[in-house]
Amino acid sequence: MPNCGHTSLADLSMSNKQTKKYSYAFHTYLSYARAYKLRFIAVIISFILASSLLSIIPIFIGRLVGALAANPVQGHQAVIDVWILILCSVGHNLLWPLSELVYIKLVKPLGYLYENILFKRIIRMPYPYFVDKFTGKMSSYVGSISQELRDFVENVCYNYTSQIVNLVVITAILTSINWQTVTVFLVGIVGMLVVGRHTIKISNKYEKISTDIQSTKNGKIIDAIANFVNIKSFQKEHIEIRTIESEQKKTIKAATQSAVWTVFFWNSLSFFVRNFIWPITIGLNVYLFFHHEISIAQLTTLLSTILLFSSTIWELIWYVSQFNLKLARIEEAHVYLFGKHNIVKEDYDRQHREHLALALNNELVLNKLSFAYPDKLDVRVLNNINLVLKKGEKLGIVGRSGSGKSTLTKLMLGYYPVEKGQITLDDIAVETIDLAELVSYVPQDTSLFHRSIADNIAYAADGVVTREDVVKAAKQAHADEFITNIGEGYEALVGERGVKLSAGQRQRIAIARAMLDNKPLLILDEATSALDSESEILVQRALEALWEHKTVIAIAHRLSTLRHMDRILVMDRGSIVEQGTHDELLEARGLYAKLWAHQSGGFIEE
Repeated sequence: MPNCGHTSLADLSMSNKQTKKYSYAFHTYLSYARAYKLRFIAVIISFILASSLLSIIPIFIGRLVGALAANPVQGHQAVIDVWILILCSVGHNLLWPLSELVYIKLVKPLGYLYENILFKRIIRMPYPYFVDKFTGKMSSYVGSISQELRDFVENVCYNYTSQIVNLVVITAILTSINWQTVTVFLVGIVGMLVVGRHTIKISNKYEKISTDIQSTKNGKIIDAIANFVNIKSFQKEHIEIRTIESEQKKTIKAATQSAVWTVFFWNSLSFFVRNFIWPITIGLNVYLFFHHEISIAQLTTLLSTILLFSSTIWELIWYVSQFNLKLARIEEAHVYLFGKHNIVKEDYDRQHREHLALALNNELVLNKLSFAYPDKLDVRVLNNINLVLKKGEKLGIVGRSGSGKSTLTKLMLGYYPVEKGQITLDDIAVETIDLAELVSYVPQDTSLFHRSIADNIAYAADGVVTREDVVKAAKQAHADEFITNIGEGYEALVGERGVKLSAGQRQRIAIARAMLDNKPLLILDEATSALDSESEILVQRALEALWEHKTVIAIAHRLSTLRHMDRILVMDRGSIVEQGTHDELLEARGLYAKLWAHQSGGFIEE
């Protein structure tokens, strides 16, 4: 189905070169639609049959008038033509709603399912993708692509198909009457194509600009709402209002430019219909009738066909213009989200990717690991990190801010790739994204979903988690007491990013979540930093019970929490400068000893 709609409309509005220009978004959707081609074919055929019953009516109107003019008294042929006209009308009235029901059952759901593919591709993007993108704009674009494509499919079935059928029938009828009419018709269509190709190109340019500006505005609205805590904390409502008002002005200007060129496109094509095809065709055939070169039946058929043509061409111009605007909008959105990629085809290829079944049986080795962030490749954040982490070992990492601790954690979590061979697991070279499947994580800044407390605790667990499992984990993390004191208990919603809970409460939820995430490697990033002293002692004991049979990497500014680790790494400027036990490092009188001596309130002084 999409192939039919795309090809026919492209012939009316764009050259082959332009079609290729728009291939990224539309060809991605066509790849998706091919999997359901039998459904589309069945729906299109049903709509073609229903539309054909109306489009052939001018033929029988002409025959009816001809029969009445030839023998108005004994009008046997006229009666037959009347019955055919009635059957065409009734048949259309039966077939059209049937076609609609077939469309609703077989095709309409596919438009919504395509949104799943868009979301799946985005959510599987690597960490740097989200760093570089505007979250609100991404959300706006996903909705835009989905809606535009759903509208397109609906238009193909309900509108494009019937207009194409009408155009084919009109051409056939005019050809059967005389060559002069066909010549006028074809010259007018060619003129429309030449002018329309130029104007639609400019119209699409401004529609893309309008789409980008509008999505940016929508993204800033979403960003402001999502960060309402900051806005309220600093009383900056007026700043955000001014920002959106300014963006709205840009949106209006861009939308106006796009609309003006759409009007110009529409009216430039209407010139050929109103001032060329209509007057010449009617005048020519009336002249031919007066000179007995065509019959009254042919003239009536032609006049009826011209009426059908007028209705068809106006609707066709409208659909062509809207098709190109939709195409411009989804192309702008698709390239922003996915670049110049056919995401459906790549998703099919991804399904055949070999999946490594990894386990930490002996040791994890970092071999001359160096790393620079993609946007600053000339600035190394990690330099020749060499580390052997034995199974079951408890490793602490300390260092001043900017020493590389957090970057090392991000690599372990699969946020960024590294060169092959720099990370090995039991002598097998692995990618960071594969290593991440073995990691449970408790972050310093815990961000929760706007879901229930129970859902947030159970989020990281694999398989079915019972309420008993959730409560047990919460008790181990010393979160059960404050949860039960909340009105709705474990079913209470935590608010956007967990705003209804304190930092300490969010951190206990994160710890409870890690307890249900049964992975062999546990990474703790300041896991107790938001807790008071009494709670910290209790949670520290819970963590020690949690990591009893796990390999642990713990990052901390509060050095006292690492005193009993098997080994402590000291990082500085992206390198490991010291390692050993707490006592060994103090005896060495190096950087660790200085950090220990200069702690204020138990924390490293920056």
